[in-house]
Amino acid sequence: MANAPSEEYSGTRNLVVAAPGVIAQDNRQKGVEFIRPELARRFGQYDQISDCIEGDLAVKDRRTAYLPMPNAHDQSEENKARYLGYITRAVFYNVAQVTLAGLIGQVFLVDPEVKVPTLLDAVLKDANGNGVPMNQLAQQVEEAVLSKGRAGILIDFPKVEGGKVSLADQQAGRVRPLVTNYDPENVINWRTTTRNGKIILSLVVLRERHETNDDGFSAEFEIQYRVLRLVDGLYEQQIWRGKEGHYEIKETVAPVDSRGQRLTEIPFTFVGAVDNSPSVDMPPLYALCALNIAHYRNSADYEESVFITGQATPVLTGLTQQWVDTVLKGTVQLGSRAAIPLPVGGAASLLQMGERSAGFEAMEHKEKQMVALGAKLVESKAVQRTATEAKQDKSAEDSTLTTVTKNVSAAIRFALEWCSIFAGTTTVATDANNDTAIVYNLNTDFDISAMSPEEVKLYIEAWQKDALTFGEMRTGLRRAGLATEDDKKAEAAIMASREADAKFEAEHAPEGGAFGSGAAA
Repeated sequence: MANAPSEEYSGTRNLVVAAPGVIAQDNRQKGVEFIRPELARRFGQYDQISDCIEGDLAVKDRRTAYLPMPNAHDQSEENKARYLGYITRAVFYNVAQVTLAGLIGQVFLVDPEVKVPTLLDAVLKDANGNGVPMNQLAQQVEEAVLSKGRAGILIDFPKVEGGKVSLADQQAGRVRPLVTNYDPENVINWRTTTRNGKIILSLVVLRERHETNDDGFSAEFEIQYRVLRLVDGLYEQQIWRGKEGHYEIKETVAPVDSRGQRLTEIPFTFVGAVDNSPSVDMPPLYALCALNIAHYRNSADYEESVFITGQATPVLTGLTQQWVDTVLKGTVQLGSRAAIPLPVGGAASLLQMGERSAGFEAMEHKEKQMVALGAKLVESKAVQRTATEAKQDKSAEDSTLTTVTKNVSAAIRFALEWCSIFAGTTTVATDANNDTAIVYNLNTDFDISAMSPEEVKLYIEAWQKDALTFGEMRTGLRRAGLATEDDKKAEAAIMASREADAKFEAEHAPEGGAFGSGAAA
């Protein structure tokens, strides 16, 4: 079956967002269209996760994919109308979206720790050439990996006449590398090779969209494939365009660094939920999304039963037809101002839906399960957990979030290091004291609470007594949300303040010494 794209696209290259369910599990595509089977098997999960994150409209738009039609064999207009009411009354609680937003909020509650050469400032301000700062791009990658367990980052180099880039162009930001992130559905193929004992990528195929027609008001798009590969040990890019089953190379580019030298590796990295290898990891949010959909089905049944039996039904027993015709006159009036005459042995009652139906209990059970999976925003106040259970839940949640966040940090550092190669600066990523070193660390302290004055004092005293470096002291205060300025700027401001204080004391000290050291009157 063809890989038809949806009408949605994003990013500077109009990346494809795969339409739900369009990629068959057996994956018969060949050539540049080939999709790795281990990835194709995840597409159904990716679709469900995307729909849950998008929310109510997306889930209900999928109709029978998530909410089967009662009496599906009955295709009468009456049954179709009933199904429309059934799906309209159903309530989709957007737990997945809120949970994901909360987890990402924990990571970006504190600004990342960033240190790059000056030439890369333009990349930090606009990473992909579309006005997206590096921190926002990192947030997009974090969201993709937290939800679907996978993403990809490509560092691309502009074409420059003569093959070399001037320092003036770099300093002005006119020529610089672009950092583009790809959703997992669009990194469709890859291969690796071993060089000097190191496993490196030898092929990556990216599915994109390119504009074919633009009348100034609307545009038309088609699929293209960007192929990254090593040919005789050197990196090159190919753009493949055409129609299904008939794609051909339209452009070949041999990217170079700032000195005009060919690259010997592919500047691309995977970002995963477990590690940053090419393996396709289990989507962290899938279990929660599956429960979210099951909860939605229970909600549909519950709301249907409320609609049908929600109003109390009067029940009269012991009546004869003669009594109905002669005494009640064929009418029964209800309410406090009406009386219902009954014969001897007759009774009247109201038949109504129980307070706790099976549908309601099923929903409540799934809400408790979602709580255990991290969806704390739907937790009922009546739900209680032991201290051990709470610690286990917190440990599991923090473990996934911490791992993903560290993987994203490593991937962004990888991207910045490749940007640095393009800029021609020397980087030693492991040496934070090196002026050209690259540092990019997302926050992993997720239970941030403001330090007490005593804790702040201890941090500063430890620094003053040389038990902590200035950088360690600042890192502690930054994680607590107290330090916001760049370390170098802060240190310069502190030194300037000290020098100003010393100068003031020298100029205004009383005769005989410094303040407080003069002779008593």
